[in-house]
Parts: sequence; C-alpha cells; structure tokens
Amino acid sequence: MDLPTMEDVRAVKTEIIALLKNHQNFMGAGIGQRDGRLVVRVNWRALPAETKLPDHIGRVEIEHFETGAVRPHGD
Repeated sequence: MDLPTMEDVRAVKTEIIALLKNHQNFMGAGIGQRDGRLVVRVNWRALPAETKLPDHIGRVEIEHFETGAVRPHGD
C-alpha cells in the first residue's frame, strides 16, 4: 500500500472535522506523523464512550487523544 500524500491527509482532516465538529467533546484535528507516515490527530476533551471513532479513512490513519479541558496558564 502506498503512503498517503499530504493532500490525502488534508482532505481526511477536513472530512473528520466536518464529521465530528458537532460532538460536545471534540476539540479539533491536526496533522502529525507516526512511524514516518502522515496521520490525522483528533483531540478530545474526553473520549466519547458512546461513539465508534474511525481509526482510518481510506488509507489515512486517524489517532484520537484525550487532552482534557484547555485552561489558560496562570501568571
């Protein structure tokens, strides 16, 4: 299997954002690397237990991370 191109990964990032943007705990998505491959990384306040999360779309891997709530740094 060929590795996904940057264009492939960007398209999947856009697709995953459209798919998940209305989910209460969805925080955003970005592009990263894993073992030399480009992947889409999805950030969550809390991983949703009731939703089956996709681990790939086409040939692009999707990773999910629970980041918690974002808070400003104190002075």
